[in-house]
Amino acid sequence: MKRFILNILVFSGLMISISSCEGFLETRPTNVIVAETAMLTLYDAGIVVNGLYENMKWFDYYGTQMQLFGDERGDNIQPRAMSVGWPQIYTLGYESEANTYFSTWSRCYETIMRCNTLIGNIGNLQVTSTADIAKRDDYLGQAYAIRALVYFDLARLYGYPYAKDNGASLGAVLITEITSPLNSKKPRSTVAETYTQVLGDLTIALPLLSKTKNTYHFNYWAAKLLQARVYLYKGDWNNAYTAAKEVIDSSPYSLVSNAGYVNYWKEEGASETVLELFVSNQARIDLDGGYASMCHNLWHGAPSSGATLIPTVSWINLIKSEPGDVRAQFVRYDSQYEISKAWLSKFPGNGGVNFRLNNPRILRISEAYLIAAEGAIKGSAGVTAASTYLNAIRKRANPSLSDITATDALIQIERRKEFIGEGHRFFDQMRLGNSITRADGDGHNFAVSAGCPETITWNYFKIVLPISHTERKLYPQLQQNPGYTE
Repeated sequence: MKRFILNILVFSGLMISISSCEGFLETRPTNVIVAETAMLTLYDAGIVVNGLYENMKWFDYYGTQMQLFGDERGDNIQPRAMSVGWPQIYTLGYESEANTYFSTWSRCYETIMRCNTLIGNIGNLQVTSTADIAKRDDYLGQAYAIRALVYFDLARLYGYPYAKDNGASLGAVLITEITSPLNSKKPRSTVAETYTQVLGDLTIALPLLSKTKNTYHFNYWAAKLLQARVYLYKGDWNNAYTAAKEVIDSSPYSLVSNAGYVNYWKEEGASETVLELFVSNQARIDLDGGYASMCHNLWHGAPSSGATLIPTVSWINLIKSEPGDVRAQFVRYDSQYEISKAWLSKFPGNGGVNFRLNNPRILRISEAYLIAAEGAIKGSAGVTAASTYLNAIRKRANPSLSDITATDALIQIERRKEFIGEGHRFFDQMRLGNSITRADGDGHNFAVSAGCPETITWNYFKIVLPISHTERKLYPQLQQNPGYTE
């Protein structure tokens, strides 16, 4: 009976913690029942761990919105029309006095509370064999790694880039104990303090995690690559390079070939994927699309779907600037819309069968190469090392190219080409203090006419999301980001 209750709680989402629309205030620990009576065996602990990933697949996190916050606010992707494709993300047209239309904050804290519950209780399991101890430790490491990822995402979404003020802006509310925000009464920390928490969680997680390939769960290599990404965002170039290089040199992952690159996006658990979230028809958790929504009526160009998100003309021109780039095959024109409105066919669905069901790729080894390149050229490893890693990605995409000498500008161009639709571009430009320009002449851009500045820099207050009026009313300690209505 207890195990049955646990399955219901974890997999159907009927946790005591309330729905995100009721606010961050009420996001409670995973569940008192789960913590104290249901997690009696390693089998139970494994179900709880799986539940952590389930929670991340919803529409308001990695199911759709996390990628859109990274792409639609940049210069790679835009909605086809004002009426579709989350235009308020594209135009940065969100206001604090609205109710919680982006429930990512609450979703993140629900996941954190579940991590805290597992971390606080898994040590009570009585395990004696070497294999069981290793499994218990791996589950614990996964909880720390997931918590690190979630806190990092909160810092990226709700805090200004680290380099803007050395992390002095408001970050996440740091809760690491089994409690609820209501009981903790903590205010928001700084971005620097949030990064410290993230890196601390990863330091704990790494020696606990298995190095065995485990595509749908955090393992050592996924945590190490996340660590490299965090160091990159922090501007700690040497540590970013070292962590990324370890993943490249020692992990069981490898770049797929040029010939296999397009089909890679149909495959599950392919050699290039370090961490992805598994989705299936049998495991949907949100009838409005849920975590199937990354391509739910967003990208596909078939008349029955809509191609509601399309690549910008500037990205199309960039990807076609070097003939022979395999990624240019993602630009398709066979839709019911005018030919100038190309659509993006990067995400054809698992197995190429159902375009609505795409496993979100959270970490790929290609990112390790480009982190190593950027860390090398800005740190002590130097231009030669940076060129090696940059050219590996360039020539995978286009084998006819000759080697070039790396520059930071070339590395950022390659990141823009490689990661379209994966949620990197906006965050890359902001972390570097670069600007994003979306002129009216870039295809069918309507951001400027909707009131968004033509050029966005990290000085524009709307590059960070507001804490909604609903959240602040319930939780007065939750400080608002500057520029939004108190």
